[in-house]
Amino acid sequence: MSWMWFHDNFEPTEKHLHGFTKYIVGYKTDFQKIEIIYSPFYGKMLIIDGDVQSTEKDEYIYHESLVHPAMITHKNPEKILIIGGGEGATLREVLKHKSVKEVFMVDIDKKMIEFAKEHLFEWHKGSFDSEKLTLIIKDAREYIKDLKESSFDVIIQDVTEPFEGGSSYFLFTKNYFKRISEILKNEGVFVLQASMLRCVTYEMHRKILWTLKESFKNTFSYYSYVPSFDTTWSFIFSSNSLNPKEIEIDEVNRRINDRINGDLNFYDGETHKKLFLLPKDIKKILIEKVEPIEEEKPFVLPKKDSL
Repeated sequence: MSWMWFHDNFEPTEKHLHGFTKYIVGYKTDFQKIEIIYSPFYGKMLIIDGDVQSTEKDEYIYHESLVHPAMITHKNPEKILIIGGGEGATLREVLKHKSVKEVFMVDIDKKMIEFAKEHLFEWHKGSFDSEKLTLIIKDAREYIKDLKESSFDVIIQDVTEPFEGGSSYFLFTKNYFKRISEILKNEGVFVLQASMLRCVTYEMHRKILWTLKESFKNTFSYYSYVPSFDTTWSFIFSSNSLNPKEIEIDEVNRRINDRINGDLNFYDGETHKKLFLLPKDIKKILIEKVEPIEEEKPFVLPKKDSL
């Protein structure tokens, strides 16, 4: 069999290879380059700006880890804001919660949404057709400027990493997080993907964590291993009143049974506990205080090459 190879560049001296048999589609929007390849191992693989975004076979690990700890920790999440999440899988998971009455999803890239509707049904499963959804095509920073304070129960940010030349690096700054905290209700939760977290690659996560600490009383790093990423991928849970580590396994499972329609393939009570159990070396790294990310000096990663 003839193989083609996608090089996922972690560091200048570290590359992870994915063999693929078919280049399905490639599309350039005003904001990013989107590509889909077919891997016999992972099925469809979504590549954005040269970075593995998610795959058909294991995207559920990432999206359930991002969405459900926040939604289950909240006592009654009714009004939700999703920032980014263009594939529709974050929306899919949010809509599994019976309590949800309204979901506002803001994404800067209309063409990404159109691309997902056409090519990524395995991700969104028709969630864009929900009557609960209000879809806004706009820069998130501009959208949140005019919102009323205490508007949302849960805010979930699922945007690309802040690569050079990208559109997301201003969504990780001190002023931006301050505004997020203002539009969140007092017992609300803000959660976001926060890049790779391992003993040799942690700088971005730590910077985001200490930036969030400027605006929230409670911040909790957590992570899960995503096979197609070939690394532990991190998230940060932020709230001014709630602590996800205080919920016991049985209570998480009870809330899942009572509040969720549909299947979960990864997340349950034991997984909830495990997500927040960080090893000693990572805790030692994260406890070291660093300067917050400012708009005048954003944290930007080197640009990756696309296929």
